[in-house]
Amino acid sequence: MVNIDVRYIALGSLYLVLGMILGLVMGIRQDFEFVPVHAHLNLVGFAAHCLFGLVYRAWPRMQAGALARLQFWLFVPGTPLLLAGIAVAIKTNNPVLAATGSILVILGALVFMLLAWSNLVRGPRNP
Repeated sequence: MVNIDVRYIALGSLYLVLGMILGLVMGIRQDFEFVPVHAHLNLVGFAAHCLFGLVYRAWPRMQAGALARLQFWLFVPGTPLLLAGIAVAIKTNNPVLAATGSILVILGALVFMLLAWSNLVRGPRNP
């Protein structure tokens, strides 16, 4: 997969807009039931995706291997599952979808941590 950095930043910007819209709707309605979804949209959706994209941009060799693709395919599908799961858990008290999304997101974060640690020693652009 090429341009993981671009894909992450594009997705992060989408989550930013969605998080802001949800916050605006909650404020207009004065109904803050979905504050946890709003917070996770902004932190996991916007901040994490954009930070991953920026790090992959700074360390381009990180996105070249299979681990980067694995990290992407764990974290990216895990995020909407987590977000929808939080909403479902709020409404139905059933945390299964949120737990599934959480596991995928955490596994993606762990793979990213391994990639980052293995590349920090060599510096951003050194071979």
